[in-house]
Amino acid sequence: MSEHLSSDQSTMLKSDSSHTPASAWTFRVPSPPRIVVPPPSLNSNGMPDLTIEHVPWSDFESNGFANVEFLKTVTYGDFMTANNMLDWKYEQRRMAQRILPFLYLGPVSAARDKDYLQGEGITMVLAIRNTMSAQAKLLGSKAASDLRLQNTAIDVGGNQELIAAFPRVTELINSHLSTIYNRQQLSGVTRNQGIEQDGGAIPGKGKVLVFCESGNERSAAVVAAYIMAMYSMDLVKTVQIVQAQRFCVSLDDSLKNLLHSYEIILRAKRDVAASDFSATRGAPLRKLQTATNVARIGKSVKRTLDDAYDSDMEIGDGNIHMDDSRFQGREGEAPFLDSSAS
Repeated sequence: MSEHLSSDQSTMLKSDSSHTPASAWTFRVPSPPRIVVPPPSLNSNGMPDLTIEHVPWSDFESNGFANVEFLKTVTYGDFMTANNMLDWKYEQRRMAQRILPFLYLGPVSAARDKDYLQGEGITMVLAIRNTMSAQAKLLGSKAASDLRLQNTAIDVGGNQELIAAFPRVTELINSHLSTIYNRQQLSGVTRNQGIEQDGGAIPGKGKVLVFCESGNERSAAVVAAYIMAMYSMDLVKTVQIVQAQRFCVSLDDSLKNLLHSYEIILRAKRDVAASDFSATRGAPLRKLQTATNVARIGKSVKRTLDDAYDSDMEIGDGNIHMDDSRFQGREGEAPFLDSSAS
């Protein structure tokens, strides 16, 4: 118990000699359970199985874009890159890594490297920065401005504000990819040809570099949120994919719980979208059935009070033991025990 309680707290508990705690406990605020991300499973070739799987029925319009169908168009079907987990070198933490063929993640040093931006064909840099850093102008990319690339930033007061910024980031990235694709179509060039503009040519396919100070925390959480939203991925598989490309990514418990909350929000949106789709598809049939019933009866019939009461009673009777399984094996435990007389 001493490892959980301070000396003052232990003294306070010992002042009442008639009772002792039944088990070790603390005075701190309860914390949510830790989210453990295990190593990825191996495929038949002994390599990490990190392919992006998509569930078609869970598509929903996210910020005006049709998810995977949109990405198939603007990225020419490119989805996943070879993972770097097996040949990662410590020095690579100072560089940016390609998480998806059009999405890169790295530190601020990568965003300030003009040669890197040109060599990789980056068309947009997106800074995820703290409000104080933004006010002090400490996190920016002059190299991107010199190259006439789109230079954007998302400012948050703290990590807890990231969950409100996730949809904005998705919209920014998708809008940029769509803009580059449309410009390419108007110019009549192929995917690998550059598009001429003031200040030089830009690559034919949009590529976005997301960065923060280290490239391991805020920006990594943003990239993970994008993959979760656009590919219907769960939190654990998404973190595995991001870490496979940039092994130094370190998401603490607060960021993991934030992404878990965002996953719940996305799942709810998909469930609502699937329900609306089913309702829309079945609407003509239900409308026909309703019209047939009204025509046969001659007027709409409301339930009587007795009918409603009987129906509610049946529902209530059926739910009496519904939650019993949750409490099986739970024995009551008193927080304090009587001290043995000395």
